[in-house]
Amino acid sequence: MKRPKIKLLIPNLVTLTGLSFGLSSIRFAFFEEFNIAVICVLIAGVCDVLDGLFSRILKAESDMGAELDSLSDFLSFGVAPGIILYFGLIDQEQMWGYIAITAYIIFSCIRLAIFNINLSTNALAEHRGYFMGIPTPAGAGLILSPLIHSFLGYDWGINNPLILNIYVVTIGVLLVLKIPTFSFKQIKGSINKKIYIRFFFAFVLLLMLMINFLWQFLSVFGMMYLLSIPISIYSYNKN
Repeated sequence: MKRPKIKLLIPNLVTLTGLSFGLSSIRFAFFEEFNIAVICVLIAGVCDVLDGLFSRILKAESDMGAELDSLSDFLSFGVAPGIILYFGLIDQEQMWGYIAITAYIIFSCIRLAIFNINLSTNALAEHRGYFMGIPTPAGAGLILSPLIHSFLGYDWGINNPLILNIYVVTIGVLLVLKIPTFSFKQIKGSINKKIYIRFFFAFVLLLMLMINFLWQFLSVFGMMYLLSIPISIYSYNKN
């Protein structure tokens, strides 16, 4: 029996690590430790970036890896954020909040299904530097933004349940709409040393900001991402 090459297993192990953090975030949400739950989703997002990066650099793409990645994304960026927000901000006595969260989770599932069956279209868009629709990790970050704002003392989600429900459903819809959003996945293994050095220093700077000002950083990053959507649409159509 032919043994699989170790390099083929590395991206899958990273994917499963991300899945483990996604599952852990649900556990922390049940115990109302919402800040730790959000951090677990964030780490799952880092794993999602790394598994794709490793698979491209190591040339270790596989059908199994693609399926694992899709299933992990659904749990970590669809189910988990929905559960965290439901227990963290949603008034559980009101049916509309439950419907909004359910809608987001369903939209995230549909988004991943569309991505899987339209691989050629998505590959062409990504080659140009774009996703079609908001990717699920970004969607997770955006629907968790109201909870993150509450960590900073801004309780608009709790005080305005109708606006919160509309916001959650809107993010869900943006997952499946065919609108171009910026992608940074086109990192090749042949990138020269200067680019790697700049990327490393940028990564260290971002890491320092996240360690010292995590919630502020995530809040600003979420707003910047939303503002980038019309810019990405304009840029895509222009090119």
